[in-house]
Amino acid sequence: MTSIDPGTAVAPTRVLHRQTVLHLAVAHAVRRDLARLTRVLGDPVTAVRRDALAAHVTFLLDQLADQHRVLDCAVWPLAAARQPALADLLERVELAHSRLVRPVVRARSAALRWRSAPDARAAVLDAVRDLDVALAPVLAQDAELLPLACAALPATVTVSGEPSRPGRPTRLARRMFWLLDDLDLPTAELFLQRTPRIVMWVLRNGFSGGYNRAAYLMWVGGGTGPAV
Repeated sequence: MTSIDPGTAVAPTRVLHRQTVLHLAVAHAVRRDLARLTRVLGDPVTAVRRDALAAHVTFLLDQLADQHRVLDCAVWPLAAARQPALADLLERVELAHSRLVRPVVRARSAALRWRSAPDARAAVLDAVRDLDVALAPVLAQDAELLPLACAALPATVTVSGEPSRPGRPTRLARRMFWLLDDLDLPTAELFLQRTPRIVMWVLRNGFSGGYNRAAYLMWVGGGTGPAV
């Protein structure tokens, strides 16, 4: 269910720092899936679909936390060190991120409980809705301010906290396809700019089918047994 063929050669149409591009992709993926969760959690689901959805809530919250950790602990401090005038904006960003702790914890707890308590679906839905409302202005602020921080960074800087190794191919593929899913083409092109074509060929041919089947289960339906 990805929106771009990862094997296609791409040419970037605009110039953005890699951290800005990554933020755009993560923000899109999180908001997209919160909207999907709001839609599918309104109806009963099978047990296998419930497990997939609950696990996916944890996954997307982990991705959001990782992105904010890099911004708060690496990107903004490095930018403020190079341009002290950015220190006030760093504090503003950190405060906004800290305000997400409560709705994020609530969503994570609700999803974990749902895996063993089928009747907790409504609680997950409420938590997802609350998180979506709380998250929207924070992501908008990040999108507005992050280019200011990135402008203070060398284009080739290696930000402390970024994953130095992608990990297992299955993990890399899941994250890659999750970020590309329904992502607008210009941003997808920028996101793939530094990814070797051979890597994307392997991921596409070896793992895209598994990702699409998992996405279909969550967002369209499936699984045997009673739906609750």
